[in-house]
Amino acid sequence: MKEIDLKNYAKRNQYEWFHTFPDPTYGFDVDIDVTEVVKITKARKESFFPAFLYLLTLGVNQIKEMRLREVDGHVYLYDVIHPTFTVMNDEGIYQNAGVKMTSDYSSFYKAVREKIDQIKHLKASAELDRDPLCHAADVIFATCIPILSIKGMRHPTPAYNYDSMSVPRILWDKYHQDKDGTYHLTLNITVSHTLVDGFPLANCFNAIKTLCLNANQYII
Repeated sequence: MKEIDLKNYAKRNQYEWFHTFPDPTYGFDVDIDVTEVVKITKARKESFFPAFLYLLTLGVNQIKEMRLREVDGHVYLYDVIHPTFTVMNDEGIYQNAGVKMTSDYSSFYKAVREKIDQIKHLKASAELDRDPLCHAADVIFATCIPILSIKGMRHPTPAYNYDSMSVPRILWDKYHQDKDGTYHLTLNITVSHTLVDGFPLANCFNAIKTLCLNANQYII
């Protein structure tokens, strides 16, 4: 992790301008071909969620701007970003959890499955975040809607809370099969324009697309 010198930051004009907005967040809704991910997980009888979350987090980590976070008026570039995600418990109530990112897919998959199994059996309480990682800056907020196909969505964001808004909010829907036999889903990534402009956000989507198309090289 290193702190960005905002006085000499190349994109300081963007940072300062969008910092005047109560809510500088924006996002894209992009079609992702997940055919290979679906085929691999079905063949192994594994869960799709951890596999896609792994590839998604790999893609996020490839883009420098996606690893920038604001903390108390300072901007930091983190070495590794970790995923946090929602888990619906046995009562039908969502709670937040997270795992550390690792390059080893098997370890990551196991950690996500164990965390989901742990959280879904917890009784709902006043505490929404059921994992300390949820309070860290070097994370993404991820969730999915596995029972509905969507065209787009908008995340709720806390106005003027630039620290929170600097954390990317990510959602994907239920994957579906097209007439040609391929599987697709809609992926939304919402970021703060203070730190992430359209070019690196597009690069992030393209990185995730490439990882999914070549999933057999990564989820091994």
